[in-house]
Amino acid sequence: MQASPALETVTVLRPAGELSLTEADSLLRVLTDLLLENRKQVVVNLKRVTHVSLGAIPKLAEKNRRFRSLGGEIKLVGVAPYVANLFNLVGALSYFDVTSDEEEAVARFER
Repeated sequence: MQASPALETVTVLRPAGELSLTEADSLLRVLTDLLLENRKQVVVNLKRVTHVSLGAIPKLAEKNRRFRSLGGEIKLVGVAPYVANLFNLVGALSYFDVTSDEEEAVARFER
């Protein structure tokens, strides 16, 4: 997974491939580490993600609730229709601000 600070306050994560429970747990650990570093504005670019485990999606939504409770947020970018359907299947897509590109997601933090 690739991570880069887009701005001083926004972190962009770019996972790729399939997010099984193991890979999703790795992503969740990275998100927890970001919280510990007080980096609460995160963009997760799912453009290169082909599948997300149904068990991982509620965990990611719960992590976003935690970010929001601390004044931050996880925004999703580039969610393919298949992956969006998986999020919808477990009723979690509505828990996220979803955009088509990173620049838009970062700009929404600046508003």
